[in-house]
Amino acid sequence: MTSPFDDEIAALLAEQTVADPPPALRATTLARAVAGRAPGRPLDAARPCEPAVAFDRTVEDLHRLLNSLADGEWDAPAHADHGRVRDLVAHLTGVERLVLRWLDPADTVPDLPDHVASTRPVVAELAGAGPRDVARQWHEAARAVAAAAVGDGARPVVFHDITVSVDQLLVTRTGELWAHAIDICQATGRPLPELDPERMATLCAALMAAVPLAMAYQGAVAPGRAARFVLTGPAGGTFTVPLAPEPRAAEPDVTIVADAVGLCRLAVRRLSRRQLGAAIDGDQELGTLALTAIDALARD
Repeated sequence: MTSPFDDEIAALLAEQTVADPPPALRATTLARAVAGRAPGRPLDAARPCEPAVAFDRTVEDLHRLLNSLADGEWDAPAHADHGRVRDLVAHLTGVERLVLRWLDPADTVPDLPDHVASTRPVVAELAGAGPRDVARQWHEAARAVAAAAVGDGARPVVFHDITVSVDQLLVTRTGELWAHAIDICQATGRPLPELDPERMATLCAALMAAVPLAMAYQGAVAPGRAARFVLTGPAGGTFTVPLAPEPRAAEPDVTIVADAVGLCRLAVRRLSRRQLGAAIDGDQELGTLALTAIDALARD
């Protein structure tokens, strides 16, 4: 049996439990956290690798995957636009050949805004080749791209209907190779390919830097507004990015918390927003707008 004194103590404890926290608690907690360590990447987070390293490693990952395929697996349906695994690899061969031309300052490539249509002549050319010969031609072309990209990573080059730096092009190509490796693994019943944390950190950093351009490309800019992305996992970090092409980010109106790998899969169109399950704190509409535009620069 409890005493009236016990009941009074319980009532006071219950009141403390349900009462709103002091108004200054959040600001005080954040100030103390920032005093301990500046916001940004976790202390034990993976460091991004050079774009050329990311591309090189991903080329070799895909090369090993293709070498592991059994004869019948080359005919497995792998992509809605490209078709079978062998046709998908023929598409990638066409992409590498185009990239070689884009990297050549003396070459003039016609306007090719449609990524899928731009490689159909090569896919048709390789239709009669054996799948392992197609894989060999892709690998040789990809190695040629890696060699041609050596030098000034900041040099501007054309990529379909946008202009990017050589480094940005290599990161974009890393993402595309990873995306199509996912396609092939899903088509052949293999575990999904995983990039090492250094490559994932490279993709995350490039993705965050590209958010303003992606918003503009999507025609959904929010001038003067910004989002804070909190990316979790070994490749994660905290990024405050403007939601329009502006010199610097404003104070964020929304915070988006998401798995780093999942957000990159969303950016290469291999995961839906529902599957990502990001947490949005603040302006829900603005957060949704940013996540909707995150894949605007993807090429399939």
